Amino acid sequence: MMTNNNINVIYEPIRNAIPPMKASSWLYKIHPYFTRQPLNVVEEYIRHFCPANGLVLDPFCGSGVVAAAALANQRKSICLDIDPLACFITANTCETKIDFEHVDILYKDITKRMSKILNFVKIASDKEINSYELKKWYPKNVRLPLNADRQYVDEMFTKRNLIIMSNLLNLINGLSDKRTQQFFLFVFSSALDKMSIMYRAPEKGKTHGGGSGLFLVYRYWVPQNPGEKDAWLAFSESYTRVIKAKQASIKLFGDYASNDKIFIVYNDSADNLDSYIEEASVDYIFTDPPYGAHIAYLDLSTMYREWLKLPFEVSLKNKEAIEGGDLSHTNEHYLKVLSESFEKMFIALKDDAWMSLVYFHKNPNLWYSIRDMMKYIGFTYINVVAQPLSNRSFHKVKRPLRVLGESLVVNFKKSTKRIFSVPMSLPLANIIKNVAERVIYKNGGATTEEILREVVPDLFENELFIDAASKSMSDILGILGSDFDMDSNSLWQIRSERKVGNFIPPRLRIQYYVIGYLRKVKKASFDEIVTTILPLLVNGHKPTRDDILDVLREIAISSNGISWELKDPKGTLIQEELQLNVQSTVVDRDIPTEIPESTQHNQHIYRLAILCLKAGYVPFIGKRERIDPMFRSIKSITSLNVDAEGFDKKRIEQIDIIWTDSKGKPVWAFEIEESTPILSALERFTSLLKVIPELGKDRKLTIVAPRSRRKKLLQELTSSSYIGHPLFIENKVSYLFSDKLVELFTSRKIQKVFSSKDLFNECDFPRANSK
Repeated sequence: MMTNNNINVIYEPIRNAIPPMKASSWLYKIHPYFTRQPLNVVEEYIRHFCPANGLVLDPFCGSGVVAAAALANQRKSICLDIDPLACFITANTCETKIDFEHVDILYKDITKRMSKILNFVKIASDKEINSYELKKWYPKNVRLPLNADRQYVDEMFTKRNLIIMSNLLNLINGLSDKRTQQFFLFVFSSALDKMSIMYRAPEKGKTHGGGSGLFLVYRYWVPQNPGEKDAWLAFSESYTRVIKAKQASIKLFGDYASNDKIFIVYNDSADNLDSYIEEASVDYIFTDPPYGAHIAYLDLSTMYREWLKLPFEVSLKNKEAIEGGDLSHTNEHYLKVLSESFEKMFIALKDDAWMSLVYFHKNPNLWYSIRDMMKYIGFTYINVVAQPLSNRSFHKVKRPLRVLGESLVVNFKKSTKRIFSVPMSLPLANIIKNVAERVIYKNGGATTEEILREVVPDLFENELFIDAASKSMSDILGILGSDFDMDSNSLWQIRSERKVGNFIPPRLRIQYYVIGYLRKVKKASFDEIVTTILPLLVNGHKPTRDDILDVLREIAISSNGISWELKDPKGTLIQEELQLNVQSTVVDRDIPTEIPESTQHNQHIYRLAILCLKAGYVPFIGKRERIDPMFRSIKSITSLNVDAEGFDKKRIEQIDIIWTDSKGKPVWAFEIEESTPILSALERFTSLLKVIPELGKDRKLTIVAPRSRRKKLLQELTSSSYIGHPLFIENKVSYLFSDKLVELFTSRKIQKVFSSKDLFNECDFPRANSK
């Protein structure tokens, strides 16, 4: 059993979707599987809801996305799955003890020993192939699920491929080292669907693409014109692909995953969770359970189980959370199994800890069944986020709300104090309008797609999704058109005569109307501004003149004390620009030695933020980190004055903390290596160097890391792909041991006076130079 005694932290829910980066991840190339959540999305939830070194549980682990995300962010992980194939993939995906040199020697030996049979298969006639006696083992007379296009497992392969596969598998099973044998079985398994007659070749003229019908239609489907792929070619391609993925994963996991007690996977039903995990020992649960008759996992893994000889108790099919399948399970069976599993999860979870449940199903009625089930068990429903799964836009679909175009991530909490939420009794049109208003205020305008994405959670929470599903795009556009106007950029805007604001904070409403008015007239007196916008702000709250003046000072400027105009666009990028001299407000105040409770990673950011203010600069805290309540007391900016776009801008905004001058221009950037891989830090620093190259010249790109990671740190800072020509980033970065940061922060000598030089003097450099 695995326990964890970390103290719980008070968390705010994640409320916004996270842009998925699925295709670029090593995890989706290592082995095919039926469904997966984007790795970066799961990582974000784990970092947010689980303390450092805490325990993450996934009782429906599938291919191990949650386990990989946990290990990559230095969290322990326990996984369960009723499907032995899922456990096999998860265990091998997270395995880090691989001797690549030894594996390469064995691969070359296998290649040599396979050469004779490969040459035979290559030149043999069809008659010779058909008369060839298969003496080596392969799965015979093993029935496939009833809905398969063939009756038996071996019928899914041509005789040529069966000859290659049986001989290859015999060599793999003959390997003496168990760990290496598992690695090659994993490579074999990763290629298995491509060896079968389910394989579809790439489109004509393309070298990439193609794949197996198994993962397209979720059954053993043979296309009309299957594209036969040589089994050895599929295996060799799989070997190269798996090696690259394993190298990437081991670099990402670091030394953390080498401890056998950090990660465990069990092949069992989720309703047996209490056999492996102590009560109230789990810090966070992220799980994507099976949904009814959507995918019959145990049926679909039949081919893999038989080829890999994975142990399987047929009786487990009676506990599978599924409707239909070969055992024709009912909806009542499905909900019963799911309910028993959620009860065990509730017991395993610590008080006040969180559970994030992925929901993706075409039938919204199931959502209400699961929601009510969770409430009955004792979970407190907090919120739901519509999370994109791909780049496809669903506002172009004829019935945009009939079927979910993205998954829902539903956040629950195991709270000692029960909270009962009652859905708002609002009609469908009002829900859509209120959400539209909210999104338009937040973004300064919104596309139809952005509004639809935000409206889905509200429809579910108000039990109106089924009603909305019948609405066509023309219906929705009609609802929006009754109160909003489409501007020249195809963005919805609030109609000038419309008095709104049911769910918009008063300050945001003031800001919206003031900006709109000043954009139109360029300059106006304070009285003219008040007279114009007060009639627009009557809903729910009537602001005072001081309220309006407070917002005006934030977004506008008056050069003569009479007329006001919007600040320069670059100036307005700094959303919370400090109006006072920063140094004068901080220097006379002692540095707090008591650090708010949070992760060690965020506590280091907090120290750097305080030192930043002490040194006379303004901190910018990374987008992911600033949601931590501990930073509410830090006066910081939320936008940078940098001329960057696209991915470079996103990477810069992900830097843990940046010190800026009074205009929001970065003067020093820090990455805390305890949770961010060093290569990610170098990637973000490289984006920042594109717009502010002088930071490299001054060595003001600093990685903060524990001494225990010194060897790993220096290795990456002297040998990664970022080192040498043309970037020479090893001559542009510095590093600071975290214990030096803590020591400096608590030092009495800097309580009254602190200069950035004091911190720089504590830094080290990858290579000795003139610094």
